[in-house]
Amino acid sequence: MDPSSNLASSDNNNTLFVQSAGTPTSALTSSTSPSTSAASAPTTVLVSQDSNGQLTIHAGAQIFTCFGRMPNELKAMVWKRTFSDRETIALGHVVYKSEACGDAERAWKRENTIPLPVALCVNQQSRTEALKHFTIIDRSQIAAPVKFGGLRPICAKSTDLFWLEFVTLVHSPDELHDWLSAVKTEHTEFFKSITKLEVRGTFTERFFVMIFNDNRTKNMASQDFRKMYCGSFLLFPALKEITFTGKKGDRDWENAMGRMVLKGLENWIVGFLKNARSAFNDHVAPTVTFRPFMTFENSLYP
Repeated sequence: MDPSSNLASSDNNNTLFVQSAGTPTSALTSSTSPSTSAASAPTTVLVSQDSNGQLTIHAGAQIFTCFGRMPNELKAMVWKRTFSDRETIALGHVVYKSEACGDAERAWKRENTIPLPVALCVNQQSRTEALKHFTIIDRSQIAAPVKFGGLRPICAKSTDLFWLEFVTLVHSPDELHDWLSAVKTEHTEFFKSITKLEVRGTFTERFFVMIFNDNRTKNMASQDFRKMYCGSFLLFPALKEITFTGKKGDRDWENAMGRMVLKGLENWIVGFLKNARSAFNDHVAPTVTFRPFMTFENSLYP
């Protein structure tokens, strides 16, 4: 049974809410031929089901009662309209966290408090449609030595913003590798769908390139990729872009000496990925971009 099976409701008399950002209310009106025009304001969608299995959809002040008579293709379009916009999805674990600013913490809390897609919980048809787009990962079921706790399952689609903490890459590469490897073992297709990754809270020191070199030499000799800095990137075969975003208030991004040190780290990572390009599709290493601090909101919608 897949990990989201407990999300489907078997009750024939239930009511569910979803806050859908930018959901076109006209797609959920009482017309049997829903309009495709979109409303700009977020809409609260209420889905209710009576004892006979009849669905009623309330979008704001509008009510749609003919849902059961619609063709399946139109039903699928309606369920897609309830899906959330692009979201941030934390892929690392919380053993090490950056305290430089609260941006990552806010993103983590938001991910764990927003509702799961309502389509997962209405009926089998809606749930089947939702699972074509979302991957549900129950963290507690992942067989990894270090658990990555959360208040709800990971619920991700391929267009979301996937991110890790830079301090995790540096301070616990082996634990991160163990965690991601375990997730990949159980959700291989999910990892194959991730093409972009963001590393938050990036910083550097003059000695970083030296210790990164020492780390690579040591772990290449022992073939222990778990402890290799940036080794976890090799678990994402479809990866095309990695963006390293700086810490808030880090002045290294603003002065010549700091930028030179950051460029040295960037060049090291580019070289590492090129040498390991056989791990990626078509033997093409992902591109690497370094940039100063940017909020998650600006990263989501540049």
